[in-house]
Formats: sequence, structure tokens, C-alpha cells
Amino acid sequence: MKIKGKELFVFLKNIALVVLGTIVLAFGAAIFIVPMNIVCGGVSGLAIVIDKLIPFEIVTVDVIVFVLTWVLFFIGLFVLGKSFAAKTLISTIIYPVALSLFMRLCSPEVLGGFFYLQGYPNEALVLMIAALVGGVCVGFGCALTFIGGGSTGGVDIIALILCKVFKKLKGSVAFFMIDSMLDE
Repeated sequence: MKIKGKELFVFLKNIALVVLGTIVLAFGAAIFIVPMNIVCGGVSGLAIVIDKLIPFEIVTVDVIVFVLTWVLFFIGLFVLGKSFAAKTLISTIIYPVALSLFMRLCSPEVLGGFFYLQGYPNEALVLMIAALVGGVCVGFGCALTFIGGGSTGGVDIIALILCKVFKKLKGSVAFFMIDSMLDE
């Protein structure tokens, strides 16, 4: 089967959107959400909760995200099929790696502490700004990924499985239900 020029352009554009969206998502989570322990749903929120429950210092949020992302990917592969897995594979590979790399920027020793948000006198203001900017980055990153026809994977897989089981359940409601359970 031969791919025409326009089809190739659309395919490459969609791949670029998924990659860019996943990187923006990882940046927002790593710089603003995870360091401030903001549980706003998703794999990162679940990883923050698990990190607080596990007493071991060696297990970090980025390691938990890596494990959760791949476990959920394989569940999605078996329950939702190969087509879903193909659309999710890019994010499954990029997100944990990008999150881990971006988390390294949140140290006071890196880039003169440019991305280090802790230690400011008005912690409430910093927390609000981190939540706002992090939320915008996460939302924008997810939107780019979805526009590219991909999936960010993670807990989205649970929502999509719910939609498959409960045929009348809308995707937006399922996503909201899953993310709101993580916020509690």
C-alpha cells in the first residue's frame, strides 16, 4: 500500500502533535504539579499519592509514573486492542522519560534554581501559580495529543475501558470520574 503525499503529511503532523503534546504535558507535571504535590488526577496524581503511602525513599514519583504508565498500557493493549495501543505507544514511551528529565530541572542547583519553586515566603501564592500554570500546561498538552489522534495513556485507559463496558457512558464523564476519584 502506497502512502500519498497528503496522507504522509497528515500522519507526520499528527505524530508531531502527539509528541509535542506529551512533552508539554510532562513539562507542566514535572515543573509545577509534582514538586508542589498537587494531586490533579492522571498518572502523576496517582503517583504522588502512592509516593506518600510508600515508606521507601528509593521509589520516586517518576519511577512510579514509569511503572504505572506501562502497566496501564498493557492493560489497554489487551482490553482495548492494538489500534488503541498504537495511538498510545508514543506517549507511553515519551511521557515517563520526559517527566523524569524535566523533574531534574526542579533543583536549586540546576539553571540557578530557575525552576525551583520551593522556599518562597508566600507559599500559598506559589502553590496557586503552580496549580494554574501546571493545569494550563497539562490541559494544553492533552489537547494537542488528542488533536493529533493519540492518547496520553495512563488513567485515560481506565476511563476508556469503562466506556467500553458501559456503552452509554460518555468519554468526558468517564474521564471526569476517574480524575475526580484521584483528587479525593
